Amino acid sequence: MTATSGLQHVESPWRSAGPEERVRRRRLLLVVTALFAGVAGVFGFPTGREVLTGWVLLFLYAACAGNVRVWWRAVVRDWLPLFAVLFAYDFLRGAAKHMGARLADLPTLQADLLDPRITAQAHVTEPIRADELLFGGHVPTVWLQDHFYTAGTVHWWDAVAVPVYFSHFFVSLGVAVLLWALSYRLFRRYVWTLVTLTVITLATYALFPAAPPWMAGLPANGYLPEIARVVPDTLRDLGGHTVNSAVERGAAYSNRVAAMPSLHGAIPLMLLLFAWPLVRRRTRVLLGVYAIAMLLTLVYGGEHYVSDILLGYVYAAAAVYGVSWWFRRHDDAV
Repeated sequence: MTATSGLQHVESPWRSAGPEERVRRRRLLLVVTALFAGVAGVFGFPTGREVLTGWVLLFLYAACAGNVRVWWRAVVRDWLPLFAVLFAYDFLRGAAKHMGARLADLPTLQADLLDPRITAQAHVTEPIRADELLFGGHVPTVWLQDHFYTAGTVHWWDAVAVPVYFSHFFVSLGVAVLLWALSYRLFRRYVWTLVTLTVITLATYALFPAAPPWMAGLPANGYLPEIARVVPDTLRDLGGHTVNSAVERGAAYSNRVAAMPSLHGAIPLMLLLFAWPLVRRRTRVLLGVYAIAMLLTLVYGGEHYVSDILLGYVYAAAAVYGVSWWFRRHDDAV
């Protein structure tokens, strides 16, 4: 029997909890949920990796009914590999832009609207041409902002775009927590799917640094008409804010040219494909709507070209079906 198949029969602490532990777990989950809502309401919604990891660990502590020994075993056995890969992704993503710049003669772009000293080398014309080829000479981001965006005015669709965009930072981890509690076997396959998607995306950032629409549209760059970043602008107009991580704020680790493929767009499709054979039609529809909403948010918001997202879809399908094939192959070998 392989190591993978042997772990299929391990129960998570959620499933193996007794009656007293379930009562204590319910109380702790209510406390942690209330604490999260309060902190997010006062300080802003967290998007940083280490901040979200801290909250996941706290929710897992509540899910383990406050038993430190059980919680520690679950964190090391089930979650440490995923956290390690995601943190490595954050740190290596910053280095990836330098590798790609050595592989081709790329233009140097202004990479920050407020600070012209911040620059990056990236492919910029290729995704523009790809979108023009797909849409009869038009770039969808430019068309959408021309028709639906008004600087200084928050439309209802601008307000909707904000939670859709920021859902990226917690949905994938939230699904992991849910599967860990309800189906340990699916949890392990899901984790390896997410890890695979993350790794192949990072590899592409290293080989092909690409500028997003908002950067191509900066006046100093001039590859497109000026493009607004709708989500940050809307959040500022609404008086909201988010809590970013030290990694995201650190110049050494940031990568403004990690645009192709769009991991933001890939994860909703990954969720849809992963869940498709497991859930009812209503849930499939909801996941499909979420994927479409994210696509529209990213393109309208100036964060990604349609071609970025389509390539992300290809990567999502490869990760879902590749990992599923690997698990089936090893299950059959038992």
